[in-house]
Amino acid sequence: MSDFYTRLPQTRQHIISLLILFVVPLILFFNTTIGGKEIERHDIVQWRAGAESIIEYRELYDEEPLWASNMFGGMPSFVISTKPQVPHLSNLSKYFQKIYPAFQYWVLLSGMYVFLILMGFRSLTAVFGSITFGLTTYFPIIIMAGHTSKFFTLAFVPWTFAGYWLITRSGKRLLGLLLLTVAFALEVRAGHPQITYYFMYLLAFWWLYDSVKWIKEKDFKTLSTITMLLIIGGFTAILGNSERTLSQLSYSEHSIRGGSELAGTTGLDSNYAFAWSQGISETLTLIIPNLFGGASPDYWGPKSFTSGPHYLGALAFLFMILGIWKTKDQLIYVFLGVGILAIFFSWGNSFASLNQFAFDYLPLFDKFRAPETWLVVTVFCFTVIAAYGLESLFNSLKDKPSPLSSYYKPIGTVILAFVIAFINVQSFDYVATGEIERISAQVAQQNQLSTNNPQVVQRARSFVEQQLVPSRKDKANADTLRFGFILLLGIIIIYAVSQHKISPTIAGLIVIIIAGFEMTKVGHRYMDDSKFVTSNSDPERLVLSQRRDQDEYIQSRNESDEFPYRVLPLDFNSGPFSNAIPSYFYPSLGGYSGAKLSLAQEVFMAPKSPLFGGEYGINLGLLSALNTKYITYNAGLVIPGLTSVFTGSNGGMVYENENVLPKAFFVDSVITVETTQEAYDYLYADRLDFYSTAVVENYEPNTNYDSTASVTLTNYTGAEMSFSVERSSPGFLVISEIFYADGWIALLNGEEIPIHKTNYLLRGVEIPTGSHTLEFDFRPASFYTGVKLSWLSLLFQIGLACFLCAKFIIKKNKGA
Repeated sequence: MSDFYTRLPQTRQHIISLLILFVVPLILFFNTTIGGKEIERHDIVQWRAGAESIIEYRELYDEEPLWASNMFGGMPSFVISTKPQVPHLSNLSKYFQKIYPAFQYWVLLSGMYVFLILMGFRSLTAVFGSITFGLTTYFPIIIMAGHTSKFFTLAFVPWTFAGYWLITRSGKRLLGLLLLTVAFALEVRAGHPQITYYFMYLLAFWWLYDSVKWIKEKDFKTLSTITMLLIIGGFTAILGNSERTLSQLSYSEHSIRGGSELAGTTGLDSNYAFAWSQGISETLTLIIPNLFGGASPDYWGPKSFTSGPHYLGALAFLFMILGIWKTKDQLIYVFLGVGILAIFFSWGNSFASLNQFAFDYLPLFDKFRAPETWLVVTVFCFTVIAAYGLESLFNSLKDKPSPLSSYYKPIGTVILAFVIAFINVQSFDYVATGEIERISAQVAQQNQLSTNNPQVVQRARSFVEQQLVPSRKDKANADTLRFGFILLLGIIIIYAVSQHKISPTIAGLIVIIIAGFEMTKVGHRYMDDSKFVTSNSDPERLVLSQRRDQDEYIQSRNESDEFPYRVLPLDFNSGPFSNAIPSYFYPSLGGYSGAKLSLAQEVFMAPKSPLFGGEYGINLGLLSALNTKYITYNAGLVIPGLTSVFTGSNGGMVYENENVLPKAFFVDSVITVETTQEAYDYLYADRLDFYSTAVVENYEPNTNYDSTASVTLTNYTGAEMSFSVERSSPGFLVISEIFYADGWIALLNGEEIPIHKTNYLLRGVEIPTGSHTLEFDFRPASFYTGVKLSWLSLLFQIGLACFLCAKFIIKKNKGA
């Protein structure tokens, strides 16, 4: 059964389909693509603040600093921002985005389209699959949050699988190798290894499925050839990003992702990693998005908060079930199996027996957090299965009308799923775990009563049951009925197509319109209108708009000093370690990063942090050793050694640490300890006089008291520093900079000397008798080696592309 569209040449069908996909992001993000507004994104603003010392260094010296001096006392810059040293295709995207703001979104949609076309699906089926995956609510959520690296990584996932398809299922293996290499290189370069890692499970299981088939067929040549091509492509792609990946790999051992030497772990703490685990019942939000309230503050599920669910779509669910029942291609079970496995992994501590095992034994599994992120793999896999289902429906048009009885099983399964979902909706109590207790505590505090007071508990319970539960239940019921209505429309379409009542083009367009409208409508729920602003939303401007009087005061004081002193900003509701804004204005002990150094995590943010303790609740000795001269806080902070020096118009105060230590200072004596734990314990208040004594691990320096010793700072950029030092006898110099083993070198009169881990998180060097020049420079070998390897990868990709072009031209000329 054909019509005007199916009779069009394939090229024209593809052009029309890609134009449809070109328009979709314009509709979803109408405010920004056409409406002239911009998105004000929290994470982008935080990133800009945290990257200030890096950007400032680039502008001054026209090179990369590789070290950021303004957050957490210092950390490698390649965790925050590193300017690419090797040209890459991703550099072109910013030019396309100036012309078409949703360009990266179109890369995602067109990639999914190409992948599904290569799999053999019709163009309209491929459009449906692209819309289903591209409009899952997760994408607008992460775009609004500013998780651009995550979105850009996901944009190249379909292209990577398209390359795999060409390698394994076409006669164009070298073309597939080029596509896979370039796409995977772009995916890795986008900079979100968690997403790449998750989708490697699908690639691995797909390769295993193919390998078993080749082994059964005794086609060992194909197995070995394709496996070798995949290794070459993957290895070359990773090499192409070596300037970043090698540095990040080296850094990961020292970050919270690499575990804790104190705790004896090599990855994230499992409790931290399993935060934002998907509840088992919450999985129903794949088809009923507002079942658990949608986004915070209406959300009442097991996570602490959320910006919205991973929504698959009602029609996608219907056609996924149809695909499972009607498709004979065994490959479908690879996508089904991996999709279900990803659901299990998304449950995190809700399915602790599986996930703790994976956390302990699967390579790299313990490096990532927020298990719910696995659901993006589920949506991808289930989308492919849904494409199989829609395609099977279109295939029925080739034959005489199918008896409706052949669809009883899939339709019956869908109806059963709806009934189960409906029963669940009615059975939930719509009360979050611990919610009544939390509200009871607030009521008790406001009325100065005990939280166990029966009246307090009753008031809290009544508030939840009368004010919160009804609206939550109404939202869930409304979405359940909407789900049922769309399923009914889908069943009518199945009937009409199977009985040849409508043409494939009409059916395809109806499905695309319904899916596009529904997914866009649901996606808009989780796009906060207040974040669309008409004024310039340049991140730096937004950071500057948050500058306070206290910040200006500290900036002016730092400008008059020989180097910028650090600040502990305690006057933020989010706390100093979840806010990078202050680090734009001055070096901060705080900041915002999901991969901070474990040393910083353990000293600044541990449950029993040595930074916060002692008689006054803050360890001024440790702050002094960390070069921290200022604390911002509210009025009323009375601690010996702190002096109030400024009051802002908002009432905020700046306190000056009277005994702050300089950037480098000699100590009179050194304590040698054997374990890291011993060194850490010395950080607690009143354990150590940081002004005269240092603690080092497994090293006994030659040091003496020297009243004539001097040290003068002659240069400080954060990424480099130099001192003029004099000693009449050997001594030990403490540098108030964070210790980092992979990259920092110390040169005494041009000769490299060892840097010793001092006071658990600082640096120290031994200085001999005499006058010397001491220099510190950050030269991580991983970065410079990575740049060379990245060039090799780029040359390979260019060479392969040139070879294929030459081959095509020669073949074309011979044909002529």
